[in-house]
This record gives sequence, C-alpha cells and structure tokens, in this order.
Amino acid sequence: MTDVARAPGEVRRLSVALATLVAWIAVTVFGAGLGAETVELEDLAARGVAWNVLAAGVLLVGVIAWRGWKDLGFRAPAPGTLKLIWLPGLLVLAMFGLAVAMGLPAPGVVLLVLFNTLLVGFSEEVMFRGVLFRALRERLRLWPSILWVTGSFGAVHVLNGFLTGSFAAAMVQAVAASCTGLLLMAVVLRGGSLWLAIVLHALWDWVAFLIVLSSGAMEELERMRASGGGRIEVEPAQLLLPLMLVLPNLLYALWLLRRAPEAPAGPRSARG
Repeated sequence: MTDVARAPGEVRRLSVALATLVAWIAVTVFGAGLGAETVELEDLAARGVAWNVLAAGVLLVGVIAWRGWKDLGFRAPAPGTLKLIWLPGLLVLAMFGLAVAMGLPAPGVVLLVLFNTLLVGFSEEVMFRGVLFRALRERLRLWPSILWVTGSFGAVHVLNGFLTGSFAAAMVQAVAASCTGLLLMAVVLRGGSLWLAIVLHALWDWVAFLIVLSSGAMEELERMRASGGGRIEVEPAQLLLPLMLVLPNLLYALWLLRRAPEAPAGPRSARG
C-alpha cells in the first residue's frame, strides 16, 4: 500500500509486530546469558537445549494465536517450488561433506545441534519472514518490505557480539546473515511457504556449526591458541570466508526475486 491514510488495523499490526520484535530480541539474545565470560555460538548450540530460543518461539506462537494472523505462510510449498532450493541445497550438501571429511563431533552433539538449529530456524523465520514481513507488507510495497526485513535480520546478529565478545566477527556474521536472509525471503515469496525457509535455515546453520565443531576445526583452534599464547588471533582473510560462502546465496536470491510476486501470497489475517 502507498496511500498516506492508513487503516487502524494496519498501523496496529505493525506496532504489534515491532513490539514483538523487541520482546523476541530480549528473550533470544539476552536470554542466552550475558555473563562475565564470553561464549562462542557453536558452544551454545552444542552444550544443551537452547531454552531461550525455544522460549522465543513460544512467544511468537502466542502472539500469532492472540492476533489471529493467518497469512504468515504456514502451508506446504506450492507444487514445483522445491526445485527453487537446488543451489542452497547443493551448498548444504557440500558443507556437510566437508564436516564429515574434517571429522564429525559425537553423534549426540550432531543431534543436539540439529535440534537447536531447528529451533533457531523456526524462531527467526517466523519473526522476520513471517510476522515482521507481513506487517510491513500492509504498509509498504514489496521491495521496501524486503529490504527492511533483510536489514533488520542482519542487524540483529550484531548483538551476538555481546555473547562472543567479538563485534568484528558479529558484524561479518550480520552481513552474511543478510545475504542468506535475502535468499530465504526469495524462497518464501516464490514458494509461498514459510516451512521451506525454516527447514533450509535450520540445515544451513546445522552444517555450518558441524564444520566449526569438527575434530579438524578443533585441532586448528588449539593450534591457534597455542601459537597465540592462549589467545586466538583471527586473520582478516578468515573473516572474509563466511562472506565468500554466502555470496552465491545473495546472487541466487537476486535472480529469484526478479520474478517475485508483488502481492503477498495467502489469505490476509482477520485481525490487525
């Protein structure tokens, strides 16, 4: 919509979505614990159930049920749209093969990380490509909505610096998340289903964590600690590797979005 005058329901829905985003950030990021010691994200995923992410997902389900939003995309993908994920699917398989070659962690860790990334995939996709995007679409045209959602999704990842203690790495992660987030947005728009993005998001995070937690990566980490006197010195080139990895996602997303539908798919919600 582009009219200056907005229906009360549209304004109310965006206000509720933004308030939900603030609450979601508080539960997800700060609910992970901001103690005196920093912790890596892969360690959070491997040391136990991510209760904060689970709580954030429950929060979203509660808000959706309360507001009666029926247009978020909780439906099966449109026929023939599974072929849309051929490129990210190949990348996920290649990353999993690399994790296997480097030495997978214990089976229990593999399953725990998968469970936690499923929680993350559900929570983040519902929050950004679901709740926030649909609220913005009632007030903005397609591309402004896409850019706001993609930028917000990336910006939230900067807050991981509070957990890891490295805002430089968090900034790189934010840019990488924006690139992959644009692909997930394209998948939702072209496939008409939020579930497809949830599964793809979860699998991407899963294989990425498996690579970092592999025995080969752990050995390299110990070597870096030993050579740095207990500290890990990260070279600038190492920070660029995640960006190079997600570059195909960005380019493929732009290619998919050239045919993105202007109108949101699915029924509109009954309430604002």
